[in-house]
Amino acid sequence: MNDFSIIDGVAQIHDPALYETWLDREDYKAAVAAADTPERTAVKRLLVDFEADLARMVRDETVQENVADVMNRYIVEDYVQHDPNAPGHGRDNIIEHFRNVPTGNGTPPPVVSVVLDGELACVMMQAPTPDPANPGEIYDWYIVTVFRVREGKLVEHWSAFRKMAAPLPGN
Repeated sequence: MNDFSIIDGVAQIHDPALYETWLDREDYKAAVAAADTPERTAVKRLLVDFEADLARMVRDETVQENVADVMNRYIVEDYVQHDPNAPGHGRDNIIEHFRNVPTGNGTPPPVVSVVLDGELACVMMQAPTPDPANPGEIYDWYIVTVFRVREGKLVEHWSAFRKMAAPLPGN
């Protein structure tokens, strides 16, 4: 049995080890990004690669060294941010915001699907998470975020997260 499959456009992860290795797995990233046209595949791959590069910085604890290069590669200068926990619009603000993201907690969750509708792309990630209502059990937490993509760059972002009581340091 393979360690993952794609069913109706969503990755089904069969081997828990993939949660730690997804961002280094070319076969996994290509499968999640696969679409009906080369143009759609390119947009989906842009988002999968962006999330993998962010996850790699967090996993490897190299945010300070790499965040500016990663953000410059994927995000336009006048990026519009709709995350209530981020400090405002613009690529420079998102770079500074990301410098304060906690590291040392393992690999961030994998992208399991990217859904496109025109310039909008919904990215869904999945993380097995301890169930607070049922101690000792795990549930699948799905994280959804939306981007606007133009000309191969991320130009706008909406987050599904609620505003935190205490913002990340530096925000």
